[in-house]
Amino acid sequence: MKAGFKLAATLAGAALTVAVPATAGAAVTATVTGDDGNPLPLTAGVPAPIRNMDVQATGHVDPADAGSYILHVTGPDGVAASTDSPCWDPRYTNENRRFVDYRGNGAYTFTVSLFTDRNCATAKSNVTFGWNVGAFVSIAPPAATMFTRGPNSFSTITQQFNFAGNPGAPRYEIKYAKGAAVLPDGSLSSPALKDGYLDPATGKVAISSSEPGTYTVVARAVKGQYGTLWTPPVTFKLIAPFDISSRSFPDSRGPSYQVRGIVGEKTARGKVTVAIAKGKKGKKFRTLGKAKINSKGVFKLRFRVTKRGTYRLRYSFKGSANVARGTVYESIRIRRILI
Repeated sequence: MKAGFKLAATLAGAALTVAVPATAGAAVTATVTGDDGNPLPLTAGVPAPIRNMDVQATGHVDPADAGSYILHVTGPDGVAASTDSPCWDPRYTNENRRFVDYRGNGAYTFTVSLFTDRNCATAKSNVTFGWNVGAFVSIAPPAATMFTRGPNSFSTITQQFNFAGNPGAPRYEIKYAKGAAVLPDGSLSSPALKDGYLDPATGKVAISSSEPGTYTVVARAVKGQYGTLWTPPVTFKLIAPFDISSRSFPDSRGPSYQVRGIVGEKTARGKVTVAIAKGKKGKKFRTLGKAKINSKGVFKLRFRVTKRGTYRLRYSFKGSANVARGTVYESIRIRRILI
Protein backbone atom coordinates (compact mmCIF):
# COMPACT_ATOMS: atom_id res chain seq x y z
CA MET A 1 0.00 0.00 0.00
CA LYS A 2 2.82 2.40 0.86
CA ALA A 3 4.57 1.63 -2.43
CA GLY A 4 1.37 2.33 -4.34
CA PHE A 5 0.95 5.64 -2.56
CA LYS A 6 4.52 6.71 -3.40
CA LEU A 7 4.02 5.81 -7.07
CA ALA A 8 0.85 7.87 -7.27
CA ALA A 9 2.56 10.80 -5.65
CA THR A 10 5.47 10.53 -8.08
CA LEU A 11 3.12 10.46 -11.10
CA ALA A 12 1.23 13.48 -9.81
CA GLY A 13 4.47 15.35 -9.37
CA ALA A 14 5.52 14.45 -12.88
CA ALA A 15 2.23 15.68 -14.28
CA LEU A 16 2.66 18.95 -12.44
CA THR A 17 6.18 19.37 -13.82
CA VAL A 18 4.98 18.87 -17.45
CA ALA A 19 2.20 21.44 -17.06
CA VAL A 20 4.55 24.30 -16.21
CA PRO A 21 5.97 25.00 -19.74
CA ALA A 22 2.43 25.06 -21.15
CA THR A 23 1.58 28.13 -19.05
CA ALA A 24 4.91 29.90 -19.52
CA GLY A 25 3.83 31.45 -22.82
CA ALA A 26 1.07 33.41 -21.10
CA ALA A 27 3.52 36.27 -20.49
CA VAL A 28 4.01 36.88 -24.23
CA THR A 29 1.87 39.94 -24.99
CA ALA A 30 1.43 42.37 -27.87
CA THR A 31 -0.17 45.71 -28.70
CA VAL A 32 -0.91 47.70 -31.85
CA THR A 33 -1.58 51.42 -32.23
CA GLY A 34 -5.32 51.95 -31.88
CA ASP A 35 -7.49 54.53 -33.63
CA ASP A 36 -6.93 56.98 -30.76
CA GLY A 37 -3.15 56.73 -31.12
CA ASN A 38 -2.69 54.70 -27.92
CA PRO A 39 -1.49 51.07 -27.62
CA LEU A 40 -4.34 48.61 -28.05
CA PRO A 41 -3.79 45.22 -26.34
CA LEU A 42 -4.04 42.24 -28.67
CA THR A 43 -5.37 38.80 -27.87
CA ALA A 44 -3.70 35.83 -29.55
CA GLY A 45 -6.03 34.33 -32.14
CA VAL A 46 -8.57 37.18 -31.91
CA PRO A 47 -7.86 39.91 -34.53
CA ALA A 48 -8.68 43.42 -33.33
CA PRO A 49 -10.72 45.68 -35.66
CA ILE A 50 -9.07 49.07 -36.26
CA ARG A 51 -9.07 51.84 -38.90
CA ASN A 52 -5.62 53.28 -38.20
CA MET A 53 -3.31 53.25 -41.23
CA ASP A 54 -0.17 54.30 -39.34
CA VAL A 55 0.56 51.76 -36.63
CA GLN A 56 3.34 50.21 -34.59
CA ALA A 57 3.16 46.63 -33.33
CA THR A 58 4.89 45.92 -30.01
CA GLY A 59 5.77 42.49 -28.62
CA HIS A 60 6.69 41.68 -25.02
CA VAL A 61 8.56 38.51 -24.02
CA ASP A 62 9.70 37.65 -20.49
CA PRO A 63 12.98 35.76 -19.93
CA ALA A 64 10.97 32.82 -18.55
CA ASP A 65 9.22 32.42 -21.91
CA ALA A 66 12.19 32.08 -24.23
CA GLY A 67 15.92 32.37 -24.57
CA SER A 68 15.46 34.75 -27.53
CA TYR A 69 12.77 35.98 -29.89
CA ILE A 70 12.07 37.62 -33.28
CA LEU A 71 9.07 39.78 -34.30
CA HIS A 72 7.52 39.53 -37.77
CA VAL A 73 4.51 41.32 -39.37
CA THR A 74 2.67 40.14 -42.49
CA GLY A 75 0.18 42.26 -44.46
CA PRO A 76 -3.17 41.20 -45.93
CA ASP A 77 -1.42 40.36 -49.22
CA GLY A 78 0.86 37.85 -47.51
CA VAL A 79 3.90 40.11 -47.90
CA ALA A 80 6.04 41.34 -45.00
CA ALA A 81 4.62 44.63 -43.71
CA SER A 82 7.76 45.51 -41.71
CA THR A 83 11.34 44.43 -41.41
CA ASP A 84 11.84 41.50 -39.06
CA SER A 85 13.31 42.43 -35.73
CA PRO A 86 16.83 41.35 -34.81
CA CYS A 87 17.26 38.37 -32.52
CA TRP A 88 16.55 39.75 -29.04
CA ASP A 89 17.54 38.35 -25.67
CA PRO A 90 14.57 39.01 -23.33
CA ARG A 91 16.92 39.33 -20.35
CA TYR A 92 18.06 42.66 -21.80
CA THR A 93 15.34 43.61 -24.31
CA ASN A 94 12.02 42.10 -23.36
CA GLU A 95 9.97 44.52 -25.47
CA ASN A 96 10.39 45.68 -29.05
CA ARG A 97 8.25 47.42 -31.65
CA ARG A 98 7.90 47.27 -35.43
CA PHE A 99 6.78 50.14 -37.69
CA VAL A 100 4.11 48.60 -39.91
CA ASP A 101 3.60 49.57 -43.57
CA TYR A 102 0.01 50.03 -44.68
CA ARG A 103 -0.58 47.49 -47.46
CA GLY A 104 -4.30 47.99 -47.89
CA ASN A 105 -7.29 47.00 -45.79
CA GLY A 106 -7.48 43.49 -44.43
CA ALA A 107 -5.90 41.12 -41.91
CA TYR A 108 -2.40 41.80 -40.54
CA THR A 109 -0.54 39.05 -38.67
CA PHE A 110 1.96 39.76 -35.90
CA THR A 111 4.11 36.72 -35.09
CA VAL A 112 6.35 36.46 -32.03
CA SER A 113 8.78 33.61 -32.72
CA LEU A 114 10.30 32.11 -29.56
CA PHE A 115 13.61 30.22 -29.33
CA THR A 116 15.12 28.13 -26.56
CA ASP A 117 18.68 29.40 -27.06
CA ARG A 118 20.09 32.92 -26.95
CA ASN A 119 20.85 33.15 -30.69
CA CYS A 120 17.45 32.34 -32.26
CA ALA A 121 18.80 29.04 -33.59
CA THR A 122 16.52 26.51 -31.91
CA ALA A 123 12.82 27.19 -32.44
CA LYS A 124 10.49 26.77 -29.53
CA SER A 125 7.07 28.07 -30.65
CA ASN A 126 5.21 30.96 -32.28
CA VAL A 127 2.64 33.18 -30.65
CA THR A 128 0.42 34.84 -33.24
CA PHE A 129 -1.56 38.05 -32.82
CA GLY A 130 -3.45 40.07 -35.43
CA TRP A 131 -5.65 42.99 -36.37
CA ASN A 132 -7.99 43.85 -39.23
CA VAL A 133 -7.68 47.28 -40.84
CA GLY A 134 -10.91 48.73 -42.21
CA ALA A 135 -9.83 52.24 -43.19
CA PHE A 136 -12.25 54.49 -45.08
CA VAL A 137 -13.20 58.12 -45.67
CA SER A 138 -16.52 59.73 -46.54
CA ILE A 139 -17.87 62.84 -48.25
CA ALA A 140 -21.25 64.21 -47.21
CA PRO A 141 -23.55 64.97 -50.17
CA PRO A 142 -23.79 68.75 -50.65
CA ALA A 143 -26.78 70.78 -51.77
CA ALA A 144 -28.13 69.42 -55.04
CA THR A 145 -27.46 72.70 -56.86
CA MET A 146 -24.87 75.38 -56.12
CA PHE A 147 -23.67 78.59 -57.81
CA THR A 148 -20.38 78.86 -59.68
CA ARG A 149 -20.11 82.52 -58.60
CA GLY A 150 -22.11 85.33 -57.07
CA PRO A 151 -24.25 87.68 -59.24
CA ASN A 152 -22.15 90.29 -61.04
CA SER A 153 -18.98 88.69 -59.69
CA PHE A 154 -15.96 87.31 -61.52
CA SER A 155 -14.78 85.28 -58.50
CA THR A 156 -15.40 81.55 -58.65
CA ILE A 157 -16.97 80.16 -55.48
CA THR A 158 -15.00 77.43 -53.71
CA GLN A 159 -17.45 74.67 -52.85
CA GLN A 160 -16.88 72.92 -49.53
CA PHE A 161 -18.26 69.52 -48.56
CA ASN A 162 -18.22 67.91 -45.12
CA PHE A 163 -15.53 65.24 -44.95
CA ALA A 164 -14.64 62.46 -42.52
CA GLY A 165 -11.02 61.35 -42.69
CA ASN A 166 -9.27 58.25 -41.34
CA PRO A 167 -6.85 57.86 -38.41
CA GLY A 168 -3.22 57.71 -39.52
CA ALA A 169 -3.86 58.86 -43.09
CA PRO A 170 -0.98 61.14 -44.17
CA ARG A 171 -2.75 62.39 -47.30
CA TYR A 172 -5.97 62.19 -49.30
CA GLU A 173 -6.71 61.96 -52.99
CA ILE A 174 -9.76 63.98 -54.05
CA LYS A 175 -10.83 63.84 -57.69
CA TYR A 176 -13.72 65.52 -59.47
CA ALA A 177 -14.88 66.24 -62.99
CA LYS A 178 -17.85 67.37 -65.00
CA GLY A 179 -19.70 64.48 -66.64
CA ALA A 180 -17.23 61.91 -65.28
CA ALA A 181 -17.68 58.15 -65.62
CA VAL A 182 -17.26 55.99 -62.50
CA LEU A 183 -14.91 53.04 -63.10
CA PRO A 184 -15.38 49.58 -61.49
CA ASP A 185 -12.78 50.38 -58.79
CA GLY A 186 -14.68 53.53 -57.83
CA SER A 187 -12.26 56.01 -59.43
CA LEU A 188 -13.34 58.54 -62.06
CA SER A 189 -12.60 58.67 -65.76
CA SER A 190 -12.66 62.03 -67.52
CA PRO A 191 -10.31 63.99 -69.80
CA ALA A 192 -11.00 66.98 -67.55
CA LEU A 193 -10.29 65.25 -64.21
CA LYS A 194 -9.27 67.75 -61.52
CA ASP A 195 -7.81 67.58 -58.02
CA GLY A 196 -9.67 68.86 -55.02
CA TYR A 197 -8.03 69.40 -51.65
CA LEU A 198 -8.73 69.21 -47.96
CA ASP A 199 -9.00 72.71 -46.53
CA PRO A 200 -6.89 72.69 -43.33
CA ALA A 201 -8.87 75.61 -41.89
CA THR A 202 -12.28 73.95 -42.18
CA GLY A 203 -11.46 70.25 -42.50
CA LYS A 204 -13.73 70.13 -45.53
CA VAL A 205 -13.23 69.01 -49.13
CA ALA A 206 -12.74 72.09 -51.32
CA ILE A 207 -13.24 72.25 -55.08
CA SER A 208 -14.00 75.05 -57.54
CA SER A 209 -15.10 75.33 -61.14
CA SER A 210 -16.42 78.25 -63.13
CA GLU A 211 -18.13 76.01 -65.68
CA PRO A 212 -21.77 75.05 -65.05
CA GLY A 213 -22.71 71.39 -65.29
CA THR A 214 -23.17 68.14 -63.37
CA TYR A 215 -20.09 67.04 -61.45
CA THR A 216 -18.95 63.93 -59.57
CA VAL A 217 -16.42 63.84 -56.73
CA VAL A 218 -14.72 60.89 -54.99
CA ALA A 219 -11.96 60.64 -52.39
CA ARG A 220 -9.72 58.14 -50.63
CA ALA A 221 -6.97 58.04 -48.01
CA VAL A 222 -3.47 57.13 -49.20
CA LYS A 223 -0.36 55.95 -47.35
CA GLY A 224 2.69 54.96 -49.32
CA GLN A 225 1.67 53.05 -52.43
CA TYR A 226 -1.68 51.92 -51.06
CA GLY A 227 -5.03 53.59 -50.60
CA THR A 228 -8.44 52.89 -49.17
CA LEU A 229 -11.44 52.25 -51.35
CA TRP A 230 -12.80 55.32 -53.12
CA THR A 231 -15.83 56.88 -51.50
CA PRO A 232 -19.20 56.32 -53.14
CA PRO A 233 -19.52 58.95 -55.91
CA VAL A 234 -21.14 62.21 -54.84
CA THR A 235 -22.91 64.09 -57.62
CA PHE A 236 -23.80 67.77 -57.58
CA LYS A 237 -24.77 70.48 -60.05
CA LEU A 238 -23.19 73.88 -60.57
CA ILE A 239 -25.16 76.67 -62.21
CA ALA A 240 -24.45 80.32 -62.88
CA PRO A 241 -26.61 83.16 -61.56
CA PHE A 242 -28.59 85.22 -64.05
CA ASP A 243 -26.91 88.57 -64.52
CA ILE A 244 -26.09 90.95 -67.33
CA SER A 245 -22.44 91.71 -67.97
CA SER A 246 -23.14 94.65 -70.27
CA ARG A 247 -26.10 96.60 -71.65
CA SER A 248 -26.37 99.29 -74.30
CA PHE A 249 -28.92 101.11 -76.48
CA PRO A 250 -27.46 101.00 -80.00
CA ASP A 251 -30.60 102.73 -81.36
CA SER A 252 -31.43 105.34 -78.72
CA ARG A 253 -33.49 107.80 -80.83
CA GLY A 254 -37.12 107.55 -79.80
CA PRO A 255 -39.89 106.93 -79.68
CA SER A 256 -38.67 103.53 -80.92
CA TYR A 257 -35.64 102.22 -79.01
CA GLN A 258 -33.50 99.10 -79.04
CA VAL A 259 -31.80 97.56 -76.02
CA ARG A 260 -28.89 95.15 -76.36
CA GLY A 261 -27.63 93.03 -73.46
CA ILE A 262 -25.04 90.33 -72.85
CA VAL A 263 -25.76 87.79 -70.13
CA GLY A 264 -23.02 86.89 -67.68
CA GLU A 265 -23.11 83.17 -68.54
CA LYS A 266 -22.69 82.76 -72.30
CA THR A 267 -24.12 79.22 -72.27
CA ALA A 268 -27.53 80.49 -71.10
CA ARG A 269 -30.31 79.44 -73.44
CA GLY A 270 -33.84 80.80 -73.61
CA LYS A 271 -35.44 84.23 -73.66
CA VAL A 272 -35.15 87.36 -71.56
CA THR A 273 -38.44 89.07 -70.81
CA VAL A 274 -38.12 92.86 -70.75
CA ALA A 275 -40.67 94.96 -68.86
CA ILE A 276 -40.91 98.68 -68.03
CA ALA A 277 -42.41 100.73 -65.20
CA LYS A 278 -42.79 104.51 -64.85
CA GLY A 279 -40.69 106.29 -62.19
CA LYS A 280 -37.54 105.54 -60.22
CA LYS A 281 -39.42 103.19 -57.91
CA GLY A 282 -42.15 102.11 -60.26
CA LYS A 283 -43.63 98.69 -59.57
CA LYS A 284 -46.39 98.53 -62.15
CA PHE A 285 -44.50 96.87 -64.97
CA ARG A 286 -45.78 96.20 -68.44
CA THR A 287 -44.07 93.69 -70.69
CA LEU A 288 -42.23 95.11 -73.68
CA GLY A 289 -41.37 91.76 -75.23
CA LYS A 290 -39.16 88.68 -75.09
CA ALA A 291 -35.64 88.58 -76.54
CA LYS A 292 -33.89 85.34 -77.46
CA ILE A 293 -30.36 84.76 -76.16
CA ASN A 294 -28.06 83.79 -79.04
CA SER A 295 -24.99 81.52 -78.95
CA LYS A 296 -22.82 84.45 -77.87
CA GLY A 297 -25.02 85.28 -74.91
CA VAL A 298 -26.49 88.39 -76.62
CA PHE A 299 -30.13 89.42 -76.61
CA LYS A 300 -31.79 92.37 -78.38
CA LEU A 301 -35.24 93.91 -78.16
CA ARG A 302 -36.89 96.89 -79.83
CA PHE A 303 -39.57 98.67 -77.84
CA ARG A 304 -41.58 101.89 -77.99
CA VAL A 305 -41.98 104.63 -75.34
CA THR A 306 -43.67 107.92 -76.22
CA LYS A 307 -43.50 109.83 -72.93
CA ARG A 308 -40.36 111.31 -71.49
CA GLY A 309 -39.21 110.73 -67.93
CA THR A 310 -37.50 108.21 -65.66
CA TYR A 311 -38.33 104.53 -66.01
CA ARG A 312 -37.30 101.19 -64.55
CA LEU A 313 -36.45 98.30 -66.86
CA ARG A 314 -36.80 94.74 -65.61
CA TYR A 315 -34.99 91.83 -67.26
CA SER A 316 -36.38 88.45 -66.24
CA PHE A 317 -35.09 84.97 -67.02
CA LYS A 318 -36.97 81.74 -66.23
CA GLY A 319 -33.80 79.71 -65.89
CA SER A 320 -32.13 77.03 -68.00
CA ALA A 321 -29.90 74.00 -67.55
CA ASN A 322 -26.86 76.16 -66.78
CA VAL A 323 -28.34 79.38 -65.41
CA ALA A 324 -30.65 80.02 -62.47
CA ARG A 325 -33.92 81.88 -62.61
CA GLY A 326 -33.34 85.55 -61.93
CA THR A 327 -34.25 89.21 -62.40
CA VAL A 328 -32.16 92.30 -63.04
CA TYR A 329 -33.39 95.91 -62.68
CA GLU A 330 -32.03 99.20 -63.98
CA SER A 331 -33.17 102.80 -64.21
CA ILE A 332 -33.20 104.78 -67.48
CA ARG A 333 -34.19 108.29 -68.41
CA ILE A 334 -35.98 109.01 -71.67
CA ARG A 335 -35.84 112.42 -73.34
CA ARG A 336 -35.90 112.88 -77.07
CA ILE A 337 -32.80 110.61 -76.98
CA LEU A 338 -32.49 107.86 -74.39
CA ILE A 339 -29.49 108.27 -72.08
